[in-house]
Amino acid sequence: MTRSTFLFISARAGAFAGVLAIAITACGDKQPAPAADSTGATSTASTTDTVKVQGVWSDSVTAKSQYVAEYVNGKLVVIEEQMLLADSTTSTRAYFYSTEYALTRLVEDRALTAASSNSTPTTLRSILNIYLTGNTVDSATKLVDSVAKTVQPYEIDNMRRHEREIFARVATTYTAPRTDR
Repeated sequence: MTRSTFLFISARAGAFAGVLAIAITACGDKQPAPAADSTGATSTASTTDTVKVQGVWSDSVTAKSQYVAEYVNGKLVVIEEQMLLADSTTSTRAYFYSTEYALTRLVEDRALTAASSNSTPTTLRSILNIYLTGNTVDSATKLVDSVAKTVQPYEIDNMRRHEREIFARVATTYTAPRTDR
């Protein structure tokens, strides 16, 4: 074994031992939280009242999605989602809920591709904010490259429809394993 190979193996072993030590220290004697659903979800429990459950979802045609559902005191408060769309653009969405699990706010930060017939495609940034009370939209704003635009009714409908798809995959309550002794 040459000196450089030995140093490489030693460095990798040392790095692995360091990561393992950090993982053992961070986990202590806690048991891992169970998966929340059958769509590939995993959870991370801490000694606080906040639990995050991760999941994946895809309609196999238009989007692939990874989401994190966050629970405070066992109740769902927000779902954050990262999507990769069929045109290779991305979308980050957040869905906020009241204590009765009613949707109160939708936020989307999305990359859009725009082009005319004689120009090179350009990527634009769109930020959509929708505030709701029950089924009523209180306000909706949209910025495209920092310029205010009119929010179209179909944009609100699409966001709400997709929220229902994700919401159906997430439990509204979650009981974290006890971590206090």
